[in-house]
Amino acid sequence: MLLHLSRRLLSKTPTLKTGNYFEIFSLTPTFNLDLTELSRVYKELQAEFHPDKHANCSALEQENAAQTSALINEANKCLKDPYSRARLLLKMQNFDPNVKTMDMEFLSDMMEINDEIEMCEDSETLCRLKEVNEAAISELYVQFEEHFNASELKTAAERLAKVKFLLQTRDRIEQQGELIFP
Repeated sequence: MLLHLSRRLLSKTPTLKTGNYFEIFSLTPTFNLDLTELSRVYKELQAEFHPDKHANCSALEQENAAQTSALINEANKCLKDPYSRARLLLKMQNFDPNVKTMDMEFLSDMMEINDEIEMCEDSETLCRLKEVNEAAISELYVQFEEHFNASELKTAAERLAKVKFLLQTRDRIEQQGELIFP
C-alpha cells in the first residue's frame, strides 16, 4: 500500500484536486481520528518523501518530492487540528462551513465573557474562565460530530462557528494570563 501511495504522490499529476487530506494518509474521513495512527503514517510518509531523501535525484524528482512533502505537512497540520478537520469534512460534503448568521444569545454571552476576561486581574478567575471555555469547546465538538454524522450539515456548521468564537476566547484568556503573570 505504501509503495502504491508513494508512486501516486511522486507522479507528475496532482493527486488531490478535491482537497481530501484523509486520502493522503489512507484514513477514513471522520471527525474522530486516531491521532496516533495519523502521526505514525505521517512519519512514514515524511521518511519516504522528505526532500533530503531525494537530494541525488533529478531536478524534477526533487521538485516533486518537495511539493509532496509540503502537501503531507499541510495535510497533517489540517487533520491534527479538530477545527480545521471539521471544516475540511464540511467542504468535502460540498457544504460551506462559513455560517452567515449567529445565535444572538450566544453572541451576547460571548461579549459578556470577553468583558469578564478583559477585567480579570486574578489567576483563580482566569483559570475558571479557561475551564468553562475548554468544556464548551469540547461539548461543541461532540455536537458537531453528532450532527455531521446525522448529515445535519447546517447544524454542524453552526456548532463549528461557535467553536471558532471559543477558540478566539481561548486566545484572549492566554493573552490576559500573560498580562497577569508576566
